[in-house]
Amino acid sequence: MKERFKEILNGEQINEIIPFLKQLNSEERKALVPLIKKQNKDAQKLKMTKKSYSTTGSVHQHAIIDIASFVCMDQKEFKQNYGSFSGKIEYIDEILEWKCPEWFSDYINSSIYAESTWFGYSDILKWTENNYLKPTPQLLGHQLTHSPSDLKKYVEALNTHFWYFCEFPSKSLPYYKEWFPLIQKLIKEKKIDRQSFLRECLLSSNRNFNKIVTSWFVNAFTALKPSPEELIELQDELLAGLGSVQSKAVNTILVHLRKIILHEKFKINDFLEFLPGLLGSQVKTVVKASLLLIESYLQEKEINVESLSLVLCAAFVNKEESIQIRVAKIIQNNIPISELSTNIISRYSDQMLTITQLELKEYVRKEKGVVDNIIVKNWKLISGETKIRDLKDFEDFMHFLSEAIEKTDTYFYDLALVGFIQFSDNVKSDSVKLLIPVFQKACKIISKWEVSPFSVIACNLTIHYGLILLEKFPAELKIIEKEYEKVLKEDIDRAKYGSYHPKLIAVKDITFENFTMKAYQGIATTVLDKMKSGNKDPLLSTITHEPCWIDPVILVERLEKYQNKNVEPYDLDFQLALQRCALDDVEEAVELAKTKLKGEYKEILFFLFNKNRHPNGEWQHPSEWLTASLMRSPKITKDFDHFVEYKDISQEFLTGDYSWRIIESKKDAYYPVELVIDIPFYNFGYRKNPLFFEYLISEQKLYSEFYVFAWSFPNHLSFILAKIIKGCLFHSGMRKVFEKELILQMSHLFAQIKRPLDNMGYLFLGIILLDQDKSVRNIASEIWLEHVSLGQIDNTKLGEIMGSYEKFEFTPLRYFVDAIHNRMINISDNHNFALEKLIACLLLQIESPITNLNKLLEIYHEILILNQSQMDIQIKEKLKVLKKHSSLKKICNVLLR
Repeated sequence: MKERFKEILNGEQINEIIPFLKQLNSEERKALVPLIKKQNKDAQKLKMTKKSYSTTGSVHQHAIIDIASFVCMDQKEFKQNYGSFSGKIEYIDEILEWKCPEWFSDYINSSIYAESTWFGYSDILKWTENNYLKPTPQLLGHQLTHSPSDLKKYVEALNTHFWYFCEFPSKSLPYYKEWFPLIQKLIKEKKIDRQSFLRECLLSSNRNFNKIVTSWFVNAFTALKPSPEELIELQDELLAGLGSVQSKAVNTILVHLRKIILHEKFKINDFLEFLPGLLGSQVKTVVKASLLLIESYLQEKEINVESLSLVLCAAFVNKEESIQIRVAKIIQNNIPISELSTNIISRYSDQMLTITQLELKEYVRKEKGVVDNIIVKNWKLISGETKIRDLKDFEDFMHFLSEAIEKTDTYFYDLALVGFIQFSDNVKSDSVKLLIPVFQKACKIISKWEVSPFSVIACNLTIHYGLILLEKFPAELKIIEKEYEKVLKEDIDRAKYGSYHPKLIAVKDITFENFTMKAYQGIATTVLDKMKSGNKDPLLSTITHEPCWIDPVILVERLEKYQNKNVEPYDLDFQLALQRCALDDVEEAVELAKTKLKGEYKEILFFLFNKNRHPNGEWQHPSEWLTASLMRSPKITKDFDHFVEYKDISQEFLTGDYSWRIIESKKDAYYPVELVIDIPFYNFGYRKNPLFFEYLISEQKLYSEFYVFAWSFPNHLSFILAKIIKGCLFHSGMRKVFEKELILQMSHLFAQIKRPLDNMGYLFLGIILLDQDKSVRNIASEIWLEHVSLGQIDNTKLGEIMGSYEKFEFTPLRYFVDAIHNRMINISDNHNFALEKLIACLLLQIESPITNLNKLLEIYHEILILNQSQMDIQIKEKLKVLKKHSSLKKICNVLLR
C-alpha cells in the first residue's frame, strides 16, 4: 500500500490517486497518514533555481498529497489547509461524490478566517445543492464579496445572500471597485431595496468591521444622497451609529444629522443621550461637529436646562482652550444662572481650564483652589518596607530557586547566590529530593538556544550544586544523573555549530556576547568555590534592600567577618558592594566601622561615607579606592591621579558628563533630527586590578536586557543612561521592539532607584517626558512629581535641556502637552510653580514656531493664572517675536495683555 502510494507520487500519476484511495478501507487510509505527512514535508522543502526559489515537489505531486490528505486525515490533521489542491478542484468534486468527510461543512464554514481559499461562491452553491455543505450566512456573505459578477447570475444571491454580504463582508470588499456601481444600478432597477441598503450601511458602523470596510459602507451611504425624509426614517440607525468606534462613521453621521436636526420629527432627547460621549471624544473633529450641531439646534429651539448643562459639561474633559471657551459661550448664551445650573456646572470645575473657570465665574462656586502642597517624606533607601527576605531553610531555598533561575532581577539572582553558599552542606536526606524538579527545570532552561545571561549563570550553578549534592546523596538524587548526561550531550553537540557557546562548562569559561558579564562570572566562580569547599563567608555585594541597595551597616558587618578571619574579600565582589551601598544615611555605619574595622578597609568606608574626607592610609587596593570615589562623588577622582594604571580611562566615564548635540538633516531624511551623544570608545585593559566599572564601559553592544546593569550602579548611572540615549532615544521615529522594552524597563528602574539627578539624569528625564510611549511618559511624570515634592530637581536646568532639542522638533511637543494635562498640572501649589519654571525655561530656547507650540503656550497661560504670576521680561520679549507668526498670534496676544 505504502509503496503504491510512493509510486503514484513519484510518477506524478494524479489520475491514479483517487482509484487507489477507493480501494483502501478506513483502517488502511488511517495507516497511510504518517507517510502522507512525511512526503508532504519533503515536498515543501525549498530549492533554489536560477532566479528564485521553489518547492521540491511539482504541482501534480502537491495535488496528489492534498487529495490523499483530504481523504485520509481528520479535520485536525488536515489543519484547515485552505491553500490546497493546486488548482485541481475537480478532483474534490469526484471525491465528494464517492465520500464526503463528516467534517467537510465545518471545514468550509471556517474558511472565513483564511487569507484565501481554493474554492469560490459558485462552488459553495454547488456543494449546498448536492447536500455536501450547510453554509452559514457568514460563509455566503464572505464568499459573495469576491464574486460581484455572481450577484445577478443566481436568484438566491440577489434575494438573500446579498444581505448576508452586507452583514458579513470580506475585509477585501473595498478592493472590488465594481461593487458599488453594480449596487447603484440594481437599486435603480428596483432589484435591491434602497431603504434597506441605506439601513445596512448605517448598521455597518457598529459591526466591528475594520476601518476600510466601514468606510466603504459609509461612503456608499453618502454617495446615494439620502433625502431628509429618508434620514428621518433612518434616524434610529443614525443615532446608534454615533456610538461607533470608527471616527469616519461618526463624522459622516453628524454631517447627515445636521440636515434633519431642526425637523419636527427629530428625536432630540435620544440625540442628547449620545452627546456626552461625542463631546468627550479624543477626536477633535467629532467634538467640533457635535458642538456645531447643538449650536444649530439652540438657535431655533430650547433644551431643558438640566439636560443641556449635563451634556455640555462633558466637553470639559477636552483640554483644548478653544473648545472649552466655545462650550462656555454656549452655556452663557443658553443656560440661565440658577441654583440648578450652578450646582451642575460647578461639579465639573476641576476639569475646566482656569481661563474657562474665569469665563464661567458666575456659574462656578468658589471652591478652595489647588490642593495643599503634598508633603513627601525624604527618600529613605534603607527601610523595613524595602528589606529583602531571608531564606529560612533548604525547602524555602528550593521553592525560591525554581523561580529565580528564569528571572533577571537582581533580587532573585543575588538571593540565589546566597542560597548556594548558605545551603552548600546544610541539607538533609529527607528533603534533598526537592532539588530534583529544580534541577530538571534548570536543565530545560539552559538547553534552550537563547537564554538570558543571568539565567545561564543561575542554571549553571544550580546544575553544579546538584552534582555536588549527588555525590553526597547518590540514592536520593540518582534521577538527575541521566538528566545531566542528556543535557550535557546536547550542549557538546551544539558546540559544533560556530554560533553556539557551551553553557555547561565552568561558569568562568562561558562565552557571553555582552562583555560586562565577565565581572559577574568572576563573582559566580567565587560562589562555586564556596559551594565546593563549604565556605560560609558571605558575599559582600548581595543586596539587602530593594531594588538594588546594600545597607551600609550590613556592609560593615560583612567586612568584619572577613577581617576577623584575616581573609581578603574578592576584589570585584567588594567593588560591587561599594557600588550598591546606600549613602543617604550612614551615621550608624560610621560609628560601627570605628569600633569594628581597622586598616585599609576601614579607611575606604570612611572615605565612601564622608564626601568631605580625603583618602588616608595605605592604598593596597587601588580599584576599591577609585570605585568608592566614583560612587560618592565622581568629581573628586583627581585625588587618585597618581594611579597610573587607570590613566587610560577617559574623564567622561569617571565624571559621568558626556557631551551631546542636535543634528538636523533634510526634512525627508529617515531621522530629520538626531541627538548625538559622545561616548568615548574604551578597550578593556587587562590589568591586575580592573575596575568593575571597566567591564561595563567596555560594552559595545546594546541589547534588550542592558538595563539590568543599572542594578549594579545605582549611584553612578550616567554611562548606562548615555548608552541607552545613544542607542534608542536619539530620534523620535519608529523603534524596534527590543528598544521599546529597553526604554520602558530603564524608565521603571530609574524611578525605583530614587537618586538626585546628574547631567545624564536630566537629559534622560527630559527625553522620556516627551516619549512616544504613553507608559514611559507616565513614569517620567511620576519621577518629576516626586523630585519636585522633595525639592530634588532644578526645573530651570530641565527646561533648558528640553528646549535645546525641542526647538528642532526633536520629538512631537504634543506628547509633553499630553503628559502635563494628564499627570503634571494642578497637583499642588509647589508643582504648579515648578511647572511654570519648567515651561518658561523651555520656551526661552524656542527660536521659531514648532508644531503644537500654541498648545504649550495655552498651558503656560493656564499656569500663570493658577499661580497668579507675572511673566518674566525675557518671556515677554520672546512672545513679541513669536506673535509675528499667524498660528501663534492669538495666544501670544492673550499672554501679552
